Amino acid sequence: MRIKHGGKLSKAYFKSYMKLIMNTRDCSLEESSSITLEGIFGEEKDGTDVEVYQNYLKAFEELRDINTD
Repeated sequence: MRIKHGGKLSKAYFKSYMKLIMNTRDCSLEESSSITLEGIFGEEKDGTDVEVYQNYLKAFEELRDINTD
């Protein structure tokens, strides 16, 4: 799924998406993050909405903090 000019994806969306990937593929957060970046943003990272990308980063940081406790 590539982001077009549609709605804003929230931090909660990214957290759920990455958790789903980790659970279904039995992979690490880092692998899930890579899959998310490629699947959601694709090759168009430079044209991505800044707010959406910030939501992705916040979600990743929160999941990372949870996994290191």
